[in-house]
Amino acid sequence: MCSTCIQLRQLVNYSDKEILQAIRSGEDDKALSALYKNLLPKIKNLIRQNGGGQDDALDIFQDAILIFYKQVKMNSFNETYSIAGFVYTISRNLWINQVKRKKRSVEITDSEIPLELDDNMLTQLMTKEREDMVVKLLSSLGETCHRLLTYVIFHRLSMKEISQKMEFSSEDVAKTKHYKCKQRLIQLVKNTPYTQEILRG
Repeated sequence: MCSTCIQLRQLVNYSDKEILQAIRSGEDDKALSALYKNLLPKIKNLIRQNGGGQDDALDIFQDAILIFYKQVKMNSFNETYSIAGFVYTISRNLWINQVKRKKRSVEITDSEIPLELDDNMLTQLMTKEREDMVVKLLSSLGETCHRLLTYVIFHRLSMKEISQKMEFSSEDVAKTKHYKCKQRLIQLVKNTPYTQEILRG
């Protein structure tokens, strides 16, 4: 058996290195199943202790796992953090954000894993909901604005590159459309107070 082909067993027998190897080598199902078995009960306990239900816990956990998974795939996961501590901390912060969004006052109680945070990690933790919100906003602007602003915001393409990809007649056309699409996006945000709260963080 290849060194990165990990047989599914209890996560307690896995090292973090093995979990990361499994995801990077395409053994996603095995690695994620192991994470669910070991970490989900801890997140359920965290959410229940802080005013949430089982469905809330599952949603939060899945979002946290997705953030972790994306960072591993993009080689941006900071391996100085334990996987369990990272997922727990993300889950905690996502729940705090959800509580704030619903305008509920809940004092978060921790009972499982100590937090391991620096300023950079805090920034990363709070970006997922903002990213999801931006994606939803862009999808409501129509195909042209959606594509153009996606290229600008997420792919950091220049107007020249965008004009080529979208087959505009010139770079100036791309700039004009970019301006109009951006104004539509700004107006949409202004008309949605909840969206403003999320984007301000």
